[in-house]
Amino acid sequence: MIRAYDRAGVCLDVPAPGAEPLPQSACWIDLLQPTSEEEAQVERLIGVEVPSRDELRDIEPSSRLYIENGAAYLTASVVWKADSDFAEITDIGFVLAGERLVTIRYGEPKAFAIFAANAPRELEGLGGHDVVTRLLEAMVDRTAEVLEGRSRQIDLLSSRVFSSGSDANPETATRDLESMLGVIAGHQRTIAKVRESLMSLSRVAGFLQTLPEIAGEKAIKQRCRSLARDIQSLSEHADFISENIIFLLDASLGLISVQQNQVMKVVSVAAVVFLPPTFIGTVYGMNFDHMPELGLPWAYPIALAVMAISAVGPYLWFKKKGWL
Repeated sequence: MIRAYDRAGVCLDVPAPGAEPLPQSACWIDLLQPTSEEEAQVERLIGVEVPSRDELRDIEPSSRLYIENGAAYLTASVVWKADSDFAEITDIGFVLAGERLVTIRYGEPKAFAIFAANAPRELEGLGGHDVVTRLLEAMVDRTAEVLEGRSRQIDLLSSRVFSSGSDANPETATRDLESMLGVIAGHQRTIAKVRESLMSLSRVAGFLQTLPEIAGEKAIKQRCRSLARDIQSLSEHADFISENIIFLLDASLGLISVQQNQVMKVVSVAAVVFLPPTFIGTVYGMNFDHMPELGLPWAYPIALAVMAISAVGPYLWFKKKGWL
């Protein structure tokens, strides 16, 4: 699918591939899941090739940021589906050909929808180099929203973890903590994708500043510098959130271990309490002919009393030590 916008931010009518050429007034052409016919249609307008999906997936810096035939090619890995627990990375290509910007994408990051909705205000009187910087700003703003939302969710999750860890019922506490491990893993996955996206956007912002067309435009260059600073700040914030998640994961595992140790402590104490009575019962369960106590009239109640005392004694001792 092709969407085209002119310098006034108006979404242009795009003819079917092969019917008519694209409007000359288009300054931003957005390709979403493009077919080969749509790619050819755009190539005829801008006069340079559009990278394929396989080319966007190349991870070498020389394949993601380069100039060829007078056009600048940039590829950024951008996070999307960040509002779910299954955030993904999609590779987005940017082609700066003259005063036109072409974006090629196979995912739908929310920043694109927000930017397109504000196109009349964002694109008024601007060329391709202005558009790409403003579009990158929209992606960075969206990333900031994701980090803020995740930060609030992690704070709430932290309260839940430590309140569950203080539950007097070890079985309930362990079950609650184990259920939270999956939630923590989902947050960590999203933050990892965000960090990867910010690293990629940082490279794109740095490369933009080296382009001759931008180096001569003071306003655009200043915007790129501000963009780079924002990305750096968000990267540091993402690192901080990631460290909090790791702490939360370690704390959850530690609390689970504490609760399990509590259960094992009770089992161990029970074993020690019943060990002496079991020993006494075992001794008097032996079938020997000559056991002096068997002939005493009070042997049976005495044995029961000794067994009870031997059980109560360790229990009271554990209680005194504070182990129960």
